[in-house]
Amino acid sequence: MEVRLVVEEQYQNQQLLLTRHLSDSIERSLNEKVLLLEVIAKKDTGVPPDNFTSDLKSVYDVASMFYVVEYVSEDGTIVSGYPEEYVPAGLNLYEENQYRAFERIRETGEVYITEPLKLMEGNYGSFIWVPVYEGGEFRGAFIAIIRESDLKSRYVVESNSSSYVYLLDERGRLLFDGSGDFERGADYTELLTSVSPDLLNIVSEQVNGTEGSGKYLVLDNGTIFEERLVSYSPINWYNQKWSIAITSPSSEVDRLIVSVYLKLFIVVAVSVLFIVFVSSFIVVILFNWSKNLEKEVDDKTQELKESNESLRAANKKLKELDRLKTEFLSIVSHELKTPLTAMKTSSEFLREDDTCDVSLRRQMLDIIIRNIDRQSRMVDDLLDVSRIESNRMRFHRDPVDIENTIKISLEVLDSIIREKNMTLLVEVPDDFPLINTDKDKLVQVFVNLLNNAVKFSKNNGKVTITVEDDNDSVKVSVSDNGIGMGPDELERIFDKFYQIDSTSTRKVGGTGLGLSIVKGIVEGQGGTITARSELGKGSTFVFILKKENN
Repeated sequence: MEVRLVVEEQYQNQQLLLTRHLSDSIERSLNEKVLLLEVIAKKDTGVPPDNFTSDLKSVYDVASMFYVVEYVSEDGTIVSGYPEEYVPAGLNLYEENQYRAFERIRETGEVYITEPLKLMEGNYGSFIWVPVYEGGEFRGAFIAIIRESDLKSRYVVESNSSSYVYLLDERGRLLFDGSGDFERGADYTELLTSVSPDLLNIVSEQVNGTEGSGKYLVLDNGTIFEERLVSYSPINWYNQKWSIAITSPSSEVDRLIVSVYLKLFIVVAVSVLFIVFVSSFIVVILFNWSKNLEKEVDDKTQELKESNESLRAANKKLKELDRLKTEFLSIVSHELKTPLTAMKTSSEFLREDDTCDVSLRRQMLDIIIRNIDRQSRMVDDLLDVSRIESNRMRFHRDPVDIENTIKISLEVLDSIIREKNMTLLVEVPDDFPLINTDKDKLVQVFVNLLNNAVKFSKNNGKVTITVEDDNDSVKVSVSDNGIGMGPDELERIFDKFYQIDSTSTRKVGGTGLGLSIVKGIVEGQGGTITARSELGKGSTFVFILKKENN
């Protein structure tokens, strides 16, 4: 018995929440519909030339629940509305003796909702009257109709169960009866006197606008037919006070209890079966788990081995980088110290011997200037490497004549080329198209490649520059017949700070940054660069750039 009381209480609480949600939804929706009319009624811009026709159409479309919306002028004549086929345009409320609500809102200035009235097609609907003012002066009213059938279809869901919804007004008259047992408009309190006296107290609470739950007995010729549970909640719509209720037979509680016990039985049965089956397979599961654990341990062990190998490789690379850094610092120190020594020596000579002739003085100054230029180039190289590493190198692309760029690059190296008596061969097709690139950076690429080609070639050597048209790209090769490189050196030739370490090449000096900068410039514009070489037979560097680089 206690179980049934608890379930019944929970059931009624849930039913009350459902009733409250239904009443709140209806009340909020109805008030929102009226608010749409109040918004345009309170615009102090006067009656528009079309007598609110466009406004009423917009309200009708937005509300989506009005049967019709009309505007009545201050003399009581319906002058506009939407949809037009439902609007009795030209009808005067005073002539048709339908002016009472109109006079009421004129006097009070407040919205007025009529009780549901019978419409011409037989349905019932509530009339919404909203006064229209201009500058504080009454200019007419809006009339909107919400049919009960539309309200019912939107908020009351038909059900095959014995639960149903009914709706009362503040005088206890029936506005809607989901059971179908009573006619609309009947006095519910009189109908229930013989059917269910206990329900009279509940209806009395509804008429007073309260919210709650209860239960009552339904009699049939003095005999108890059934017990029903009811939950009710008020609907306050301006001057209309309604109460909506949901009623269900108490047998729903018994059915719910049976359903709970049935589900409990099923859970117990399934649990027993589950335990039996699980017990029978537990050994197999543990065995498989053990195997999987062993496999996982093996996998983790392998991962650790691979991780250790990666760490060893990373450590080796760090040591190599540390070696390169040390070597680089040594090279940079040497490269900086050499020009500084020359400049210091020349400066001291000029300071101590102010009687030397103009020719010797000019020679000393040329030495200082050359070494300043050498240091400047070294600093520029270091800055370029830094920009490439941090992805901050910027390219200013313009249409560039590659043949002219090669000519400028050769002029930069003219002195060293003439000093070693090098033979230069430049092969560029006639009328070669312009390429879209950074001219200064392209000169830097050529100068570095040509400088290497000349530097690592013997006197009277030969350098060849070949330019080829490769569809949408340009392919440039810089070849020499110098000392060349072995496979190990070729693999690392584009690394930063890397220099070919041999007696024959070490004397040419340098920081090992030139080719790294060339690679950064070419790849930074979407191109590629490769090298091939053979000891004693020279080297060839090939780079490819797009003709049009967006």
